[in-house]
Amino acid sequence: MKLKIIASLALVPFIVGCSTSPLLVDLNPGTENIIVKDVKPQGSYEVIAPISVSNGKGCRDFGYLGTKEDAMKELKNKVQELRGDYAQITAVTKPHLDGGCFKNEYEIMALVYRKADPKPVQILVANSEEEVFTKKMRELKSMLNDGVLTQDEYNSQKVKLLNQGFNTK
Repeated sequence: MKLKIIASLALVPFIVGCSTSPLLVDLNPGTENIIVKDVKPQGSYEVIAPISVSNGKGCRDFGYLGTKEDAMKELKNKVQELRGDYAQITAVTKPHLDGGCFKNEYEIMALVYRKADPKPVQILVANSEEEVFTKKMRELKSMLNDGVLTQDEYNSQKVKLLNQGFNTK
């Protein structure tokens, strides 16, 4: 009798290991607007953080096999937690054989981005044509420094402004 109990207890770790079932991954509300691609976002975005998510667990039959679909859901949920708008996938590791173990994890590494707030446009009120001209020149230079204009665009706009000139009283 004792031998049967001991033999039964010895099998518990194997039975528990084999019976591990995957956790179902649900998308959080609001994640449908998150964009996931393998390229940098176009436009004004700032990097929030690098992240790594995985789906799957264990080795071979001891755990459960991860899927791309559930790993993507994990990714979108994590991007949302960080208040991001965009994820650039930088690496993907699919379930694979590693030595004597078939690793069940599907892992995705990504950079999380958030849309950058546009800089407010200053409305200038000037008392004279000379002040208007000077303020426009300063605005152009500021736009060049902020990266809004390229050097060529800046030069072109500067020439136009200089050609218009201003009338002194």
